[in-house]
Amino acid sequence: MIEEQAIVIKASKKLVTLEVVRSKPCGLCGQVRGCGNSIWGKIFSHQSGQIETRNNLNAKLGDMVILGIDETLILKGSLMLYGVPLLTMFIGMLIAGYISQATSEFYVFMGAMIGLCLGVFLIKRVVNEKMQMFYNKAQLIRFK
Repeated sequence: MIEEQAIVIKASKKLVTLEVVRSKPCGLCGQVRGCGNSIWGKIFSHQSGQIETRNNLNAKLGDMVILGIDETLILKGSLMLYGVPLLTMFIGMLIAGYISQATSEFYVFMGAMIGLCLGVFLIKRVVNEKMQMFYNKAQLIRFK
C-alpha cells in the first residue's frame, strides 16, 4: 500500500476532502509542491491534489492523516493512461494502412496521429468523469 500525508480541508460524518501533501519530489526537477510541468498534468489540467474519500477515522477539519492507496490501483491507472492512447494509435495506424493500401506512409502516420489524439481525448474524458472511482478506494489509515 502506498501511503501519503494529507490534510483534511473539508469534513463531514461520511466523507472528507483531503489535500495531498507531496512529501517526495517526482524526480523531474526535485520540486515538492506545485509542479505543473508534466506533459500529462498540462493535458489533463491537474491543478491540485484533492481527493474525496470515506471518513472512516472521524477526521476533523485541519487534521493531518495518512492516506493509503493500493498499488494495483496505481498500476491500473498507469495502464489506462499509457495503454489506451498507444492502442488507439496502433489501431489508427492499421486502419489507415488498410484504407490506403500501402501507397503512402504519410497516411499511416496520419492514422497513427489521429488514433493517438483520439486515445488522449478518451482518457481525458474518462479521467474527468470517472476517476473518482479510484479515489473512493483510497482509505484513511491513521492520524499523523
